[in-house]
Amino acid sequence: MKVVIIGGTRHVGPFIVDTLLEEGHQVCCFNRGLTMTTLPDGVHQIIVDRKIRGQIGDALREEQPDAVIDMIAFQEEEIAEVVAAAPSLKHYVFCGSTVVYGVIGKSTPDESSPIAPDSPYGTDKISCERMLHQEYTKNGFRYTNLRLAHPYGPGDHMLYVTGRESLFLDRMRKGRPVLIPGPGTSRIHPVYARDAARAFVHVLNREECMGQTYNLSGEEILTVDEYYESIARALGVPLVARKIPHEFFRDEAALWSTWKRKPDFGYTWVHYESAFDITALQNTGFRCDTDHDTGVTQMMEWLDKNSLIDPSSNADEEDRILDRLHHH
Repeated sequence: MKVVIIGGTRHVGPFIVDTLLEEGHQVCCFNRGLTMTTLPDGVHQIIVDRKIRGQIGDALREEQPDAVIDMIAFQEEEIAEVVAAAPSLKHYVFCGSTVVYGVIGKSTPDESSPIAPDSPYGTDKISCERMLHQEYTKNGFRYTNLRLAHPYGPGDHMLYVTGRESLFLDRMRKGRPVLIPGPGTSRIHPVYARDAARAFVHVLNREECMGQTYNLSGEEILTVDEYYESIARALGVPLVARKIPHEFFRDEAALWSTWKRKPDFGYTWVHYESAFDITALQNTGFRCDTDHDTGVTQMMEWLDKNSLIDPSSNADEEDRILDRLHHH
């Protein structure tokens, strides 16, 4: 098949390109040309800016692909442009998000669970999903929606209380304490980037997947404690950590308002637990094959190779926070 990837140069995208090539597909990437990456031989690149209406549609009419894997659609009008330009696609695979479930508490939602997005991003993703379902039921537009959870792997940084970064990995290597939000029992449901990519290719042109929505995440649901312990094993060091009530990261924002590294995510991480039922996708024959320890080890190798782990010190933001807590 001739497959267009909209996006395709960041994080999960390059793994999708590789997987498509391995399976013998003809691949074309639509992107803005801003990400510094080298596409494999044989991959055609079209420079387009999705924010400029009409460019994606014109490029699709020119390329006439069999299928589109869309990693970066966030708004209904972006979907509408694809549908108008290529109404007879054999398959449109949409990268959705598990953020649409909102606050899940201790539940583990499947695709039939109520959706409760509480952010513009989540609301827009749901609007896209509804539009796609409408096009499928009314006009037979062939699509599959993969609600992607928490991808990790080469091409990005690890999740931490400051968001995605790597300085905390140097702290772990040097035995300096890192911060764990809450009691460490909240859940995180990661999926290795290559496994996520394999799922996008797995559903491609599969009849049973047409018009369907699937949660996409890994085989392991970890607690935050287990997540940190897995990283420590990959680094070959004992875990040195301090647990801080997650409300601290919400209530003390003024403390780090001028800091470079802001640990605001510490509250969000615990408030929005991440654990999803992936049985439906497994029932199509798909399984992830990378456990978290292996994935993190491969990610560390990539970060080291590209010198992306910033050096830490005894005066990092963690130390300033711990000093404040000690004196209060």
